[in-house]
Amino acid sequence: MSSRIRTAAIALVTAGAVLASGAALVRASTDDSTTTLAPPDTTIDAPTTLSQPAPVKPSRIKLPRRKVSIAFARVVLDEQQAYFYNSNRKLIAKLPVSTGLDSTTPVGRFKVFSRSAQTFYLPRPQEKMKFMTRFTVGREGGNIGFHGIPYVVTKKGNVRFPTPLGIAPSSHGCIRMLDSHAQWVFENLPQGATVSVVESRR
Repeated sequence: MSSRIRTAAIALVTAGAVLASGAALVRASTDDSTTTLAPPDTTIDAPTTLSQPAPVKPSRIKLPRRKVSIAFARVVLDEQQAYFYNSNRKLIAKLPVSTGLDSTTPVGRFKVFSRSAQTFYLPRPQEKMKFMTRFTVGREGGNIGFHGIPYVVTKKGNVRFPTPLGIAPSSHGCIRMLDSHAQWVFENLPQGATVSVVESRR
């Protein structure tokens, strides 16, 4: 072999060695073992909040037939609901109410003793209400019963007191209801019928 061919062969071998060495270096620099990995995701998805059904508006609650015989009524304070039963303890109606602020609605078992189609709040006679069905006496000595939403008479007409029926207490101790519901109770809860007021059904 001539010296020229021998020199060319050596140059090729040397170049191949250099290329192989470079490839090895490239592989080493991109090896997965030297790659910084992101830490695992340890977050937890928040539970999906289920939408609650909107409460039925009091004005859309259908009363049973006009004339029924209510034997027993129960007011549940933590629900702001009143339940009415017949003599067989079958539920006739469930109606939203608003009871006394600061625990002014007495708890216990009482009897209906009087009623008035139109009455007023004694300390403020301008505060009027319809369809009062009385069943006990409050801590200040005033009568406690079911009645319509109170109002005052103005030149522009009757102005009703804000009353969150079925939601929160707002009265002086009585059980506020829609006028139509109070009238239904007035006409169907007889004298001597039992009214039970409880903090909770639990």
